[in-house]
Amino acid sequence: FFFDIMPEPASGLWRSQDMVLLQLHMQREAAHDTILKLGHLGCVQFRDMNPNTSAFQRLFTGDVRRCEESERRLRYFEEQLKRAKGHKHVTCLVDGTHSETLDSLEPKLESLESELRDLNSKWEQLLSQKNSMKEHSEILTQPPSFFRGDDEGFSTSTAAAADEGTTFRVGGLRYLTGVINSDRAALFERLVYRATRGNMFMRTTPAKEQFEDPATGELVEKTVFVVFFSAQRAFDKIKKLCESMLATLYPYNIDSPQEVQQTTLKVMDTIRDLETTIKGTEDVREDILEKVKTNLYLWKKTVLIEKSVYDVLNMLAFKGQTVVAECWAPKEDLAHVQTALSEAEQTSGAQVQSFMETIDTRDQPPTYFKTNSFTKIHQSIVDSYGIARYKEINPAVFSCMTFPFLFGIMYGDIGHGFIITLVAAFFILREKQLMESGLNEIIAMVFGGRYILILMGIFAIYTGFLYNDFFGMMISPFGENTFWTFPVSKEAWASDCSDEYNYWFANKTAGVLQACKVNDGSPYIFGIDPNWCETENKLEFYNSLKMKMAVILGVIQMSGGLLLSLLNHVYFKDMKHVWFGFIPEVIFLWFTFGYMCLMIIIKWNTDWPQRFRTTIELDKPGVHYLNAPSLLEAQTNFFLSPGSIAQDAYVFVGADFQNAVQSFLLLCCLLAVPLLLIPIPVIEYLHHKHTAYGELEEATAATGGDEEPHEKEDHEPFDMSEVVIKQVIHTIEFVLGCVSNTASYLRLWALSLAHAQLSEVFWNFAMIMPIMQDSGSGIFCFLGFAVWFAASLMVLCGMESLSAFLHALRLHWVEFQNKFYFGDGTQFVPYNIKEFHEMAKPNVSGEE
Repeated sequence: FFFDIMPEPASGLWRSQDMVLLQLHMQREAAHDTILKLGHLGCVQFRDMNPNTSAFQRLFTGDVRRCEESERRLRYFEEQLKRAKGHKHVTCLVDGTHSETLDSLEPKLESLESELRDLNSKWEQLLSQKNSMKEHSEILTQPPSFFRGDDEGFSTSTAAAADEGTTFRVGGLRYLTGVINSDRAALFERLVYRATRGNMFMRTTPAKEQFEDPATGELVEKTVFVVFFSAQRAFDKIKKLCESMLATLYPYNIDSPQEVQQTTLKVMDTIRDLETTIKGTEDVREDILEKVKTNLYLWKKTVLIEKSVYDVLNMLAFKGQTVVAECWAPKEDLAHVQTALSEAEQTSGAQVQSFMETIDTRDQPPTYFKTNSFTKIHQSIVDSYGIARYKEINPAVFSCMTFPFLFGIMYGDIGHGFIITLVAAFFILREKQLMESGLNEIIAMVFGGRYILILMGIFAIYTGFLYNDFFGMMISPFGENTFWTFPVSKEAWASDCSDEYNYWFANKTAGVLQACKVNDGSPYIFGIDPNWCETENKLEFYNSLKMKMAVILGVIQMSGGLLLSLLNHVYFKDMKHVWFGFIPEVIFLWFTFGYMCLMIIIKWNTDWPQRFRTTIELDKPGVHYLNAPSLLEAQTNFFLSPGSIAQDAYVFVGADFQNAVQSFLLLCCLLAVPLLLIPIPVIEYLHHKHTAYGELEEATAATGGDEEPHEKEDHEPFDMSEVVIKQVIHTIEFVLGCVSNTASYLRLWALSLAHAQLSEVFWNFAMIMPIMQDSGSGIFCFLGFAVWFAASLMVLCGMESLSAFLHALRLHWVEFQNKFYFGDGTQFVPYNIKEFHEMAKPNVSGEE
């Protein structure tokens, strides 16, 4: 056999692996070994060739039930091992050098279960007898005053009796003695009182020893009681109550001390004999359990594997002595599949050679991406949204970096990012030890995301340096650029404006200009200058900076999504969506919000004081355009009032030129909407009409014109109204989505600002304020630090990080992936026996 096993260059993580549909032919005797070999290979996904056959009518249903019965026996062994944990500790071996078959293992498990159940039944009977003797011993060892009573003793009777004012006497009273569980003693006393209408007296005392429950193995507290009564009817009622409350009655003759002593000695001898017998039974049971525990992993793995093999065999087609299987497999693993067929053929001793062939099908193949420990968590995040369509670009390639980057934008803080990085680094360094040890659900969830967590922490540190934010404080890692303000007269403003001065803000008030000066005229080395922390307009500056940065990042990521859609259209040779999908979408996005991003960048790079100095006549009264133009107002007028930019509010070149540019861009956007809406439904209609006409001619030629041609079974019906509605919805969704998605990226600004302000509040109120109130003792400082550290860990490192994670997840799922990602594929789930190795590890620790 010859296959072209050279994979497509883009296969792997960028696009799905090349998948082929195989049809395997093998002899009936080789089917079991073939499935077993392919399971160890772990690269084929079988298809059910009997979809119309119920589970009860399949060939190997009986074998599956045998496996399920063996699983039940193994679960019984695990339960017994959990109960026996406190008796004897044995080491669980999870590896071995030999293997079992189901035919040889089944009678062994049946014999061990029968033997173990007999021992348990005998042990429970012996323990019940021992408990009964111990209960009787508890009664016999009570002092005589407990059964006789006196005036002082009777005064401690039930509260109900005391409330009734009833007087009790010893003479002529009958009594019953017994033992009951302590948790039922109070209820039993009330029921006896009500059943006898108060004509009773009951005394209780806790038993000196605890009793082991034969059913659960737990220690139970019990209570010794004696009930005094007078009438025979009361005796019958009390006896029935004892039976219903599981209380045990024992004889005690208070008038014969010698008989009590003899009974006591006899009971103690019986207890010793029972303890000896129970100890021997437990030793035999422990020997059996030790043997079971040593081999439990191998037995459980064998049963799980055999059950899975029979489940797969039920999916195959049996035709006499021939078995046919269909499966999906990566193209690059075809040689391994052929090798597995040959090995299974030799192992089973089949006389007929097994072979495989590829099948042409219109069914969409499953999607398969090769992942490792690093990319697995990113791929799982994408798969939670939807499985990629076959050969569709995988968003996980980009989310490996963009996801933690957007998280860092919202969570930018050096200190908090360092804590997250430290936790993730610990999980990575202790990866093997933690994987082998049992982790609770929450820790296991964090441990599973350790690789994305460390990237989130690193990007949080990076953006923390950009924001110059360290636990809510400003730091100066690269020194300072000194800022100060000074009054400048009109004459100085006009004459002393040399290049060494950089005037950031000017306000003409009463003939005096307030100027802000930088000492050397250069920007800060990296990030935001720490001197902004001391300014009054700090919050306004941060709002403006982060809001514009969020819009730019959003447009960049959405543009990246559109470019990926172009690559998908080109790959699938869908040129109609290139010309009438991608192009109008890019025009609409770039000519609206892309234009706004361009204005933001131009405004950032414009020296507005220099423009004012060169264009403003200081002696001219009524000058009102010393502030930079508002981009929000400009963008609003772009849609509502195009071409209305004032002469003093332009951003680049000039007002007339910018008005002409905006009018052109808006016209292109208006033309892009019908270009996106109309052509695609028309093209699909014409294509369907042409295809249907060609198929009709072929069918007529094939039948010679004598018979009416039949429509192809796999031909999908075409509904023009459905296509039009789908395209209308897509157009409206994209146009409105450009606005809503861009606004959604403002969450980058909102969460970043909220995190910074919350950090500052915690620092000022939990640290600075206690320090100011401390008188030198250090108590307030210690308490303040404890509160600040706890709040930082729980709120900022816990809740805030989770909030930023969820918002970054939404930005990728909705704003980014909806530009190119269909997510309607099926995942490649190969039959892999290695998965059962972890499932087979027995849980004998008692933890759920």
